[in-house]
Order: sequence, then structure tokens, then C-alpha cells
Amino acid sequence: MGGPDNRMLWIRNLEGTAPGGRSHVVEAELGAELQIPGLLDYADGAVLCGAATFSPDTTGLYKYCLRLRVPWSAEEGDESKEPLARGTRKGYLFREGPVGELVALFSLCLQVRLFVLSTSPRGLSHRDLPIKTEFAPRRARIDRHVDPILFAQSDRNMCTSLGPFLDQIRSLPSKDHLDIAIAANHYARALREIGIDEEMVFIRLVSAIERVASEQPIPDDPLNSRRIEEFVRVDTLTGAQVDELRAMLQTRRTKSRFIAFLVEHSTGFFDSEPREPTHTQVTPENLVAVAAAVYKARSAYLHNGDPMYFSRMTQFPDWHMDPSFGMIEQDRSYTVEQKLPRADFFHRLVRHCLLMRIRKLTKAGAG
Repeated sequence: MGGPDNRMLWIRNLEGTAPGGRSHVVEAELGAELQIPGLLDYADGAVLCGAATFSPDTTGLYKYCLRLRVPWSAEEGDESKEPLARGTRKGYLFREGPVGELVALFSLCLQVRLFVLSTSPRGLSHRDLPIKTEFAPRRARIDRHVDPILFAQSDRNMCTSLGPFLDQIRSLPSKDHLDIAIAANHYARALREIGIDEEMVFIRLVSAIERVASEQPIPDDPLNSRRIEEFVRVDTLTGAQVDELRAMLQTRRTKSRFIAFLVEHSTGFFDSEPREPTHTQVTPENLVAVAAAVYKARSAYLHNGDPMYFSRMTQFPDWHMDPSFGMIEQDRSYTVEQKLPRADFFHRLVRHCLLMRIRKLTKAGAG
């Protein structure tokens, strides 16, 4: 019996639908607020994605078709098929399935909001009529000036962008697949929350970084790279006690790891960013303070329901945050240290850091 498979589900499908293997097709209808040119034809048609409409519908969405070849499940009693591997406590689980994985990765690569509108299995038998499962995703129709990054017609392209990116994802070490898939999903879901729930935008973006920063070294941390066996006699503890201690070590100083991850992986991000006026811009010099404000605001909201101090001015698209040095709202006062950057700045920074992490993991896997 083989061990657990930690690769992304869509990647397993590629091998499961090798020539001669039985397969069927799953189609998903996607929506986006932008017209994205190009046709993704990946792995000899195993993954196809392209435009289904060339003008927006009444809700402002352009439609796209994502088509996957999916292998048939092993039939019961067929001894030629390898039995399912046993699961593990940290085994691979992505509830949205291979369609969800690809939509999250597409969103990260293209920097675009994607909505799954329906899914439909095809080719299950020659008499099958197409049956769709339709979804009604939450979405706010927002003015383009609210987020000039997401709604700008830039060099996004299904063909030239997605193919190389999927190659890069496939080359990742399999142990990192789940972390990257979940981080990309948090990022994609954060973008879809824009205009609906400002707090959830930041919560999702922080979670995206936390998912891939669990092993991030912390400067001047006396316990960096130390194993629990080096300072605790685990032979005197029960299994449950050892697990509890490992969990405590895993979650200690999560804010410090979050900040250190952003600092390390933001290399190159600020090269083309404006630095003036100084009190409206995030720079490498004040990134630690801004990241700390984001993390503290996220935690205070989750644990206590405390409201966040947002930057909402959109008149100056090059500004990273409001110029205010504090704020009073009703009876609550905020200090300048609590001020958060604009969401469009922060989601760009998070995306850059996630892509940098993927590049580093790819190089490590190749080495």
C-alpha cells in the first residue's frame, strides 16, 4: 500500500488521465470583472480555460470556461487498482477540489477576482444530458477607483501567464503543496471580500501569509531551529502532552514570524513604489511597524471584536494609506500606530510575498 499523496489534486488528475486511462470531463463556469485574453491549453488538454463571452453580462461579469479531465475512481473489487492510501492527521485536504485549487492559483497568478458560477460533469455516459450545479457567490459591484489594481487592464493573459505558473507549481516539493494551495485560496477569497467585508479582507490576507510562514526564522530567536527533545525530556511525558508542547512551540511568536516573512519575501516589491509623501507610504523602513499594526488589528478583531482603523481615501491612488495621524470615531480614539494601509496595497504586497515564496521553494526543490 502506498503512502499518502500530498500533491495538489489537479496534479494527481494529470497523471491519472494518462493516455489510455479512463476519464471524464468536469466543466466549470467562471466569472471575472475583466476581459482576460488567451487560451490555457495545459498538459495536452488536461486543463483548458478560456473566454466563453466577450462582453460583460448585466452584473458586469465576463464568463470563462474551465475544463478538466478527471480520472475515473478505482472500481470496487478491481484488484489491478492500488487501494486508497491511509489518511494522516496532516494529510492533504482541499474541500473545493481540483477546480477550487486551480481557481485559487489562477487568481494569485493573474491578480484577478474569479467567481465559480457553476460546475458540470460531462461524459459520464453516452446518454448523459449536461446537469449543472449552480452557485450564487457573494459579490459587491464596486467602483473601479476603490481598487485600481484589480480592475486595471494590464498584461494578464491566460496563455502566456498561467502555463508557466502551473509548471512552477508542479515543480514544488509535494510537502509544500497544501500550504501553497490554502494560502492561494485565502488570497483569492480576500479579493472576493473587497466591497463586502473590509475586516475579512485583512483576516484572509494575514491567514495566507501565516499558512506559509510556519517555519519562518525569527531574528534573534533563542529557540530558532531547536527541537523539543533538546530542552524537554519527552520520555517522561505522555503522547498527548508532547503533542500539546509541539503545538505551543508551533504557534509561539506567530506575529514575529508573520512580520519576518513579509520583510524577507518583500525583496524587490518596493523598488517601483513611490516613497513620498512619507506619512502616506509604506517603505522597507516602516514595513515592520505597518505589518505589526495589521497583525494586531486582525487578532484584536478575531478575539475581541475590536474595529479596525482603515485607510479609505481613494483620491490619490499612489498613496498606500491615509495621511491621518490618528482618528476619533464616535467615542473611540485610534493612534497612528493602529492605522492600516489600504487594502489594494496590502493585497499586492501579500501576492508578491507568496509568489516569492513559491520561487524559493521551486529553487530548493530543484536543488
